[in-house]
Amino acid sequence: MAGTAGVDVWENVALPLSEDRARTFMETYWQKKPLLMRRAIANFVPPMDANEIAGLACEEDASARLFIREGDAEASWRKSIGPFDESELASLPSDGTWSLIVNDLDAHAEPFGDLLELFNCFPRWRVSDIQASVSPNGGGVGPHSDHFDVFLLQAEGEKHWAVADNEEYWPDNDRAFVPECEIRVLKEFVEDDSFTLVPGDMLYLPPKVAHNGVAVNSAPGVSVTLSIGFLAPTTDELILSYTQRASEKLKGSRWSDPWLKPAEDVGAISADAISYASDVIKRTYPKNDAEVARWFGCHVTARTGEDDEEEPSEVNVEELLGEWDGRGLLAREDLRFAFVDTVADGSLENALFFANGACWDVMSPAATRVATVVANRGELFEEDTYADEKNFDDEALKLVLTLFEKGYLYFPDDVE
Repeated sequence: MAGTAGVDVWENVALPLSEDRARTFMETYWQKKPLLMRRAIANFVPPMDANEIAGLACEEDASARLFIREGDAEASWRKSIGPFDESELASLPSDGTWSLIVNDLDAHAEPFGDLLELFNCFPRWRVSDIQASVSPNGGGVGPHSDHFDVFLLQAEGEKHWAVADNEEYWPDNDRAFVPECEIRVLKEFVEDDSFTLVPGDMLYLPPKVAHNGVAVNSAPGVSVTLSIGFLAPTTDELILSYTQRASEKLKGSRWSDPWLKPAEDVGAISADAISYASDVIKRTYPKNDAEVARWFGCHVTARTGEDDEEEPSEVNVEELLGEWDGRGLLAREDLRFAFVDTVADGSLENALFFANGACWDVMSPAATRVATVVANRGELFEEDTYADEKNFDDEALKLVLTLFEKGYLYFPDDVE
């Protein structure tokens, strides 16, 4: 079913998507065109309400921004970075001139991480974060575009969305955006389609599709939209990452030319020199897909920004096993976990497990079971390690112990 100007509509979707619907979505919409999903989550109860989200924006480790429009001029937007004082947020007017954005909700609030379970047809390493946008009636951040695949899930109140799939509005076209403005807002915006979302409705937008969301029908309260964002690494980022890793193999080596011949022209670079330089570069090329997998898994699970990882603490094995009996270990919500168990060229001899940019080779069935359960479910119960009766071995125990010592796995009641 199509909307008024071409945006397709699915009614009564009911996340998570069925296998057939997930396949149709990937083939028809993913990174191709928008899709409006009515009643994607029937009777949706958001993990937190607007006041609780505002409370998160006041915490010390908050990733929060406040956008305020101070006039009618195109560049009249002002951006403030959190954390904020409760009094500052409480004193905001109800005139539609502001929007509060809080990022990384899945990393800081477990209920939002649970929401990702509804999107299990997508690989978790592709998820950027869950963001909340809180706006009073008339509030928004203006028309804009970006490089995200995003699912806009209405959580509280209503929001009117206008969309436009127009190359003129693509995020790399700087001329289309208001200059000297603290946020990226399009100078002009002509919509292709528009619709109002109520709680439980969801809009999927591929990268580069321009959109403008405005809170409506929310007085005296606010509109809350949850954005489940997927951000792909850029090609140059991938090349730079691989090159840096590959160069470690040649660290300390220098140019060596015992084959040098007397120069006929002192300004010339010889064919032999070019060939040697070519060989140096080729030595960094991956030999097979397994080598690429080892780098790629580290790259996509590594955290960006400052590394504040604590030193591992030694743990008594007997005490850990004693506590683990009947209790579950949770994976840290602010870290990424993944595994690779096959590659196209068949060069992978054993599974690889990744956590926070590090790689483990896992050999035994029990260790492989630990790796896949942690990466897939974000939790690990003792019985999860028993794929075929009691086969928990030293390798599996060492992996669990290492992850626990690093703080990557924890008991839920150990959190303050």
